[in-house]
Parts: sequence; C-alpha cells; structure tokens
Amino acid sequence: MKALITLLLILSTAVHADVYNIRPSISNRELMDLYTQMLVDSCRYAETQWHESTTIPDAGYWGDGVADSNEGVRAVSNTALAYATLAKKTDALDAKTREAYRNRAIAGIHYVVRTHRTGDPKCVNGKQWGASWQSAMYAGTMGFASLLLWDDMDADLRASVEKVVTFEANRFLKGKPPGQEAGDTKAEENGWDQTAISLAAAMFPQNPNAQKWEQKSIEYMMNTVSVRQDLKDSTIVDGQRVKDWVNIPNYYPDFTLENHGFFHPSYTMVSPAEVGQGALFYAYAGRPIPQAAGHHLKDNWGLLQTIMMPHGFWAYTQGMDWALNSDGHTHYLAFLSSYLKDPLAAGMEKIVAQYVRGHQLLHGGRFAGASSRLGYAREAITAERIVYCLMLHQTLGFAPEERTIRDTPELKGVRKYNFVDVMTHRTDSKFVSFSWKNQIMGMVMPIGPGHEGNPYFTTPRTNGLVGSFAIKDGRPGGPRVIGQVWSSTLKGFQTNGTMLVNGGDLEQRLKFASIGEKTVVYADRILAKKSLTITGELGVPVGIQNDEYTGNQRTLYHSKGSQTVTGPGTESLIRIPGKWANVDGRLGIVAVSGSGIVYQDVTGYNRDGARQDFLYGSFSDNPREVKAGDEAARRVVALYTETSSEDTARLAGLTRIEKTPSGEILHVALPEGGEYQIKL
Repeated sequence: MKALITLLLILSTAVHADVYNIRPSISNRELMDLYTQMLVDSCRYAETQWHESTTIPDAGYWGDGVADSNEGVRAVSNTALAYATLAKKTDALDAKTREAYRNRAIAGIHYVVRTHRTGDPKCVNGKQWGASWQSAMYAGTMGFASLLLWDDMDADLRASVEKVVTFEANRFLKGKPPGQEAGDTKAEENGWDQTAISLAAAMFPQNPNAQKWEQKSIEYMMNTVSVRQDLKDSTIVDGQRVKDWVNIPNYYPDFTLENHGFFHPSYTMVSPAEVGQGALFYAYAGRPIPQAAGHHLKDNWGLLQTIMMPHGFWAYTQGMDWALNSDGHTHYLAFLSSYLKDPLAAGMEKIVAQYVRGHQLLHGGRFAGASSRLGYAREAITAERIVYCLMLHQTLGFAPEERTIRDTPELKGVRKYNFVDVMTHRTDSKFVSFSWKNQIMGMVMPIGPGHEGNPYFTTPRTNGLVGSFAIKDGRPGGPRVIGQVWSSTLKGFQTNGTMLVNGGDLEQRLKFASIGEKTVVYADRILAKKSLTITGELGVPVGIQNDEYTGNQRTLYHSKGSQTVTGPGTESLIRIPGKWANVDGRLGIVAVSGSGIVYQDVTGYNRDGARQDFLYGSFSDNPREVKAGDEAARRVVALYTETSSEDTARLAGLTRIEKTPSGEILHVALPEGGEYQIKL
C-alpha cells in the first residue's frame, strides 16, 4: 500500500496540466462516481496512517489517537465513517477489501467508544474524551458510522455506541443554545452539538429520552442560522412559533457572520452544513426531517452565493485563517442541491467536486498537501464531508436543474454588507472588495472565463492594498479608523477614509475605487504625526498564489521584458523597471506615484494551504527621516484584471495626474476605452 501511495505522489508532480480538466456539467452518475473514487483514494492513503492499539483489544486509530483533538478522536471518527461508507454503500471494493475495510472501521469505532469517559481505557495521551467542546460532533460522526455498520457489530459494541451517543446528547437537554452576533458566533457550536442530538433521536427512537432529543435537536437547528428577526417571528415551524424556538441570534440580520473576529465565509457555510448532517441522520433512519433543518437555509445561501467565485470557492473579503484550498464546502452544496433542489448549488457542487478531485490527484491521493497545518486531520475532515455528499444524494436525490455562477448575471454589480462594513463589485472580469471593519483591506481577484486550469490567482491578505510601514522604535498597535464614507457610482463604487496606523505615529488617508469592467484604483497619502525614521514600506500589496495548485510558476512582465517566477525554486526581490508590471496577462499594475513596484518571490509555504508571492505597488527598504506633519509616503496605483501585458503598458502611458487650481485629478485609462477621473 505504501508503495502505491509513493507512486501516486511521483505521478502527481507531472499531472497539473490535466488535473483541472473542469467540465461545466457532469452527470449525476459521474458525480457519484467522483465522490466514490475520492473515498477510495482517501482510504488508501489512510491505510498508511493506521495504528493498532497496544492497550485496547480489537481497536486501532488513524492519525495521532489523542483525546479531544482534530487529529485524534475526530480524525478516527471521520475515517471510520469513510471506511464504513465505502464498505456498505458503494460497490467500489472487491470482496476482500470490503471485508478488510468493514473490520477496520469497526476497530476504529472500538477505539472511539472505549476511550470515551463512559468507558475505562484511555487514548494514547493517557486521557479520555467526552463532555467537551467538540465531543458531540465526534460522537455524531462515530454514531453515524456505527449506524451504517449496525448489523455487522456485536451486541456489546452496539451497547457501547448507544451509551456514548446518548451520553453526549443528554448533555444538552437542560439549558438553551448559546448565541452571539459580533466577533465570535456560536452558530458552528450549535450546529455540531446538534449532530449528536439529532442522531440520538433518529437512531434510538425507543429510548425514553427520544422525544426530548427530537425537540432539542429542532431547537439547536433553529438557533444555528438564527437572526434578530426571529425573535419577533410568529411563523409556525415544527409546531411552535419561530420566536419561541429561537433563543438568541448567531448571524447578523443580512446573514453575514463573524467568527475569529472577522467576517468568515467558512463558518457562515459550515454551520448550516452541520444542520444538513442532522437532516441526513433523520432521513437515513427513515424518520421525517424536521422543518427546522431548512430554517433560513435559502437566506444563508443567498448571502454566500454573492461571494462565491466562478470556480466555486469563496472570496475572503476580511481574510482567511484556515487553509486557503481546504475543499471544505462540498457537503454544504450537496445539502442545498439534494434537500432544497437548488439549481445553482447543484451546478456549483459539480464544479467544486471536480476541483477537489484535482487537488487529490495533485497530492497523490491526499486532499491537502504539505502546506496544511492540520496534517492528517485535514484529510479526515475532507473525507467525512465527501461521505455526506455521497449519502445526501443517495438518500435525498438530486436537483432537477442546474446552473453556475457564470449563468447567474444577477450576481454582478455592487453590494454593501453593512454589518461587516464590506463593499464588493463583481463583473465578468473581476471581483473587488474593500473592508473597513475587523480587517482593513482591499482585494482584487481576476475571475474572467478561460482559466479553469488555473483558477486561483490573488490571495486574501489581511492588509491587502492598504500595506504597512516599519518604523524605528515604533509603537505597537493596529490601524484605527477615524472616519470613512462609501458611495456607489455609475461604474462601480468608491470609498474614502482616514486611519491612524503604527500606534498612531502615522495618519493614512486613502481612496479606493472599483471602476468599470476591469479597473481598480488605490491612492493614499501618509502623514507623520511626529518626527520619526521609516525603515521599510510595503505599500499596495497584493498576494499572488504560486504553488502546486497554480502550476508552480507565474510569468512576470515589465518594460524590460519578462521572466518566469517559480513557486518553490527561488527566493528573490524583483525590482520592476518603469511604472508598470503584469502577472500572467491576468493582473496589470500601473504605479503613477510611489516608491517603485516590486515582486517578492517566496520559496516556502507562508500561509496555511498555499504559497503566496507578493506584488507591491510601492516598496522601499531605504530608511528615511520624516518630520512631524510631513508627507511620509504617497501612493497612486491602478490595477487591471484580465488585461494583457501589452494593454497594461498602453494604459500606463495614458494614466496621469493633472494638477488643477482646485486640486489634483487622476485620469485613469480604462481597458474598455475612455477614462475615469478621480479627485485625489
């Protein structure tokens, strides 16, 4: 088995050109075959991560086997579910492998239930798991794997499974689900706690607590995607008014959500996806799915599709602190397409599934490469979510119609997300955003058609375009906004604002505008609040993904020619001659004012899930003295998406600053013709 994995790893280094062979539509049968093959290859890799327990008879684990950790009991439960699904719900295995996988899954379940606090043995780190932050989620996953294997397990193991699942479900019979809008939602916790409660209700209907579990699972479903409006809503859901079910909001009224201190699409998505797991448990057990499973599901999807890119992944308008290419939302789309029969979710699920399979091929049977900080846990989590895709469709069917983001013109245009203070502009060629809350950042993403084989380009950098300064003996402190305004325009949107940076030592006055089909302008003026020494300027930064997902190379164009920038091969600071540069014929930059354009080529992985190079519109590493009240820096930069190097050079010659009696005016040349004027 290890020899096979090694061979796959060797082959994967040469297949990038064919990995993203994305077809705009595949059949439902092809989708199911794709999910099945993903599980086959995932379990082949999991075999290299298997450990026989030295203390618990007939038990073993994948990963590190640690109690209450992502790579421990969670990974064991997730992988046992993948093995059980392959063995019981597909015809992908021969008889010998089917039997081996069935036994392997049961051994993993043995490990999980014996090391729970209802048992005696301990995990490899000398601790038991249970009654903790995520333990209900572990129990729900392990319990569903057990449900698939119920007829293959002996009476003692069945009893142990029931003891664990019901123990975790009973923890929630008293008290109310938690909630919080700002900063740290409780939606995800409510969603994962609900899985154990729903499974207990569906799996053990004869238990004296079954009715209580069902009522509590509905309550947790209702308090997952919950908003302020619910507190006054008299609509009847599952026999009770919404306002009587909902305890506290976890989403803002527009269905944006904050977690880890910022607007976080991953948690906006995963919370209702966990409710979808509960819905599946009911349906698979032959029980009616509670109406609560659909509570605000369409509203949630209505929000998320506005920040979904044509390749099916999210635009992270306030940054991303998990793996950039984590493939974490396939089961969400499967729930929407199987339960709601939503055409857009159905079409995008098939696109995302093809990318996920491409990632797996790229990494020799693994879903994530060496850049993932979660290690084997990331493999197990993705495998679990692929199981839910397969099982949702087997149980609930498919949407009768499909469409994609590119087939949805109503998603184009300008949007304002008031509760997280973000504005976006989508065209056929670009997705642009600016955020004034949580993370002060701008983002420019080329999204034009024809790049299915290389969909990733810019990365969500938390000080994107705004940049940073290094000051000798500078004071700590993040940016503090002291005023900002938004405005929509005929061609896009503009925002102006002022903030204090570097502990208040500098004042940054900035303008950001998204203009027409392809153009973005960033301009700022930095004033010193006291005399100081600036030792470095990283101005107008844009993250450029350059790793195995993108083919490990970018082509950098400038006025003196072009050069190839490889992902892992070099580490260099490339100073661009002249005032323009272009990357891959997809992103052009023109620096009308600033310290010079620089491309920073990075060798190692420098963010979870990716390697990102940096393109700076204004860069300096020369120390300079600045007196109080003086201008410390001034940057005026235009960026162009899906624009060739030749057009970038032409536009650079046409873009200029005009001095007038009433102030300076920037004349920005537009790729589609004409110009746009901005008062600086």
